[in-house]
Amino acid sequence: MAKGGAQGDDGPQISPEERARIAKAAKQVAALANFMRWGANFQKDEFIRHPRHDRVILLSPMQSGRFSFAIADDTIYLGVQPFEAVWMSTLPLDKAYVSDRLYLSIEGVACMDSKLPPLGIGIFVDDQKKRTELAAAKWLQPVRVQVGDGRVVSVDRDVGQRVPVSGTDIIGALAAAAKARLKQQDLSRFF
Repeated sequence: MAKGGAQGDDGPQISPEERARIAKAAKQVAALANFMRWGANFQKDEFIRHPRHDRVILLSPMQSGRFSFAIADDTIYLGVQPFEAVWMSTLPLDKAYVSDRLYLSIEGVACMDSKLPPLGIGIFVDDQKKRTELAAAKWLQPVRVQVGDGRVVSVDRDVGQRVPVSGTDIIGALAAAAKARLKQQDLSRFF
């Protein structure tokens, strides 16, 4: 009879890569559920699909105003209020893109017998000069902030992991990634 624990455990062994994929999928499911719950608090026209990609959601200027920005050295600090921190804290961000908006990008991940598709969340930034400054950063780090009278009154702790920033268009990047995946699938059929 096998003893419990790591020694003598006859259960299935899961590779570190599979553990990481499973952990990411679990975080992504929880974050997406919390994101949808957050979005249900607002009118339907506060969230629209990008006209060029159905997996990119554009937040209205009103909802985008719930976020704040600061740039220090090579990092964008994305201020997240407690109401948004619920989903942002578990959202497994992979990259941030800055073009016509600031986009938060989440790669797709296999989950059970299906795949959670990639997702982009576009935060409206009202000024080209601000977008240019954001695009020059190398990293994005969400941080929890407290807001009072329309201003950030305190900056608390980091929320989630910092991710790289790209000054390219998210739609082009998603299309290139889909094309690369398709090419990889086609190649794998021959081997």
